[in-house]
Amino acid sequence: MSLKEKDYRWNFIVNSIDNAFFNLGMTFGSIQTLLPLFAKHLGAGNLEIGLIPAIANLGWAIPAIIGAKYSEKYKIKLHLVLKVTMGERLPYLFMALIAFFVAPNNSTLALYLSLLMLGIATFSMGFLGPPWMSMIGKVIEPSKRGVFFAMGNGLGAIMGVGGAGIARIILSKYPFPHNFGYSFLCASIALLISLAFLALTREYPDDQENPDIPLVEYIKSIKTVFKYKNFKNYVIARILNAFSVPFISFVVVFASKTFSIPDKVAADFTAILLISQAISSFLLGPLGDKYGHKLPLLIGRILIFLDILILLFAKNISYLYIAFILVGFINSAFWVGDSAMVLEISPPQHKELYIGALSLILSPFSFVAPLIAGKIADVKGFRFLFMTCLLISIINIVFFIYGVKDPRKNAENINNINNN
Repeated sequence: MSLKEKDYRWNFIVNSIDNAFFNLGMTFGSIQTLLPLFAKHLGAGNLEIGLIPAIANLGWAIPAIIGAKYSEKYKIKLHLVLKVTMGERLPYLFMALIAFFVAPNNSTLALYLSLLMLGIATFSMGFLGPPWMSMIGKVIEPSKRGVFFAMGNGLGAIMGVGGAGIARIILSKYPFPHNFGYSFLCASIALLISLAFLALTREYPDDQENPDIPLVEYIKSIKTVFKYKNFKNYVIARILNAFSVPFISFVVVFASKTFSIPDKVAADFTAILLISQAISSFLLGPLGDKYGHKLPLLIGRILIFLDILILLFAKNISYLYIAFILVGFINSAFWVGDSAMVLEISPPQHKELYIGALSLILSPFSFVAPLIAGKIADVKGFRFLFMTCLLISIINIVFFIYGVKDPRKNAENINNINNN
C-alpha cells in the first residue's frame, strides 16, 4: 500500500503547519536570544550561558541512535513520534512555572531547573529526530523535500515575527522574571497547536520488516556508515561547523555588554533574525531542490565567515542588526540544507541508522564547542572568540568544497557499499 498524490499534498500541508507552529514555539523560547538573556538575569556566567547550546546540542544528538533503533521496529513511524513528543513540548510549560514561582525567590535554583527542562526537551527532540526524519522521507515527495523544509521554516519564521513582537511587548511591559514566564507560556501553547497538526499525518506501514537486534549490536553497526567516504567527509564537515557557530549564542550577550542595550531589544533581534530566516528559507529550499543541497550548505558556511567579520568590526548597534540578519540566513541554510542532505546521502534501507549515527558522532563535539567558546569568552573576551571561530570557518569552507560531494552528482554507489 502506498500514498496517493492527494495524500502527499495533505501531508505537505499538515506537516508544514506543524513545522511552522513548532518553530513559532521555539521563537518564544529562543536558544539564541531569549534563553541566554534569561540565564544572564538569573546570574549565569559565560560558561553557564554556553551550557544552553551545549545541552541543546547534546540533547539533539546522543539519544538519536536510541530513537533510530526503536524507529526501525515501527512500520508506522508516526506512532513512535506521538508516544514521545510530549517530552519535547511540556518542558516549556514548566519553564514558565519556574519563571513565575521559583525565579523570584531563588535565582540559582531557577537557572538549573530551566537548564534541566531544556535538557528534557532537547533529549526528547533528539530521540525523535530519526523516526521523524524517516517519516518525512516517506510522506513527503522526494522532489519537494527542500521546499517542504523551507515552507515549515519560513512559515514558522513569519509567524515568529509576530511572536517576537508579542515577546517584545511582554519583555518591556512586565517585570523580570514574569516577562520571561509569559514568553515560555506562549511557547508551550504554540507547541501544543503544532502537535494537533502532526497527528493528522497520513502514513502507510513500511513493506520491509526489520529484525529487532540488541541496542549494543545496533550501535556497533555504526561502523558500516564509514564505508561510504562521502558520508564520512560530510560528518567531518558537520564537526567543523560545530566549532564555527558557537559565537552565535554569545552575540546577544556581546551586544548587551558592549552597547548597553535594554532587554526588549533582544526581541527586536529575534524579529530581524526571523524575517531573514523566512526570506532565506523560501530562497534556499527551492535552490537546493534544483541544484542540490550542497549549495545552500556552502552558502551557510560562507555567511558564518561574513557574520563574524561584521561582529569584529562592529562600532554601534546597527552592525548587530546586520549580524542577526545573517544569523537568520545561516539558520535556514543549515536547517533546510542539512535536513534534505542527510535524507539524500543515506541509503533508503538504513536511513534511521545513518541519521542516528550522524547525531551520535556529532554529539561530543556539539556539546563541548559552546563550552569551550564560553571559556574563551571568559578568559580572552568576545573578540578573541570571534577570531577563533573565524579561523575555523575558513577551514570549514575549504574542506566542504573539496571534501563533500553532492549526493545527486556523486558517482559512488552508497547502496552497493552498504550491502557489502
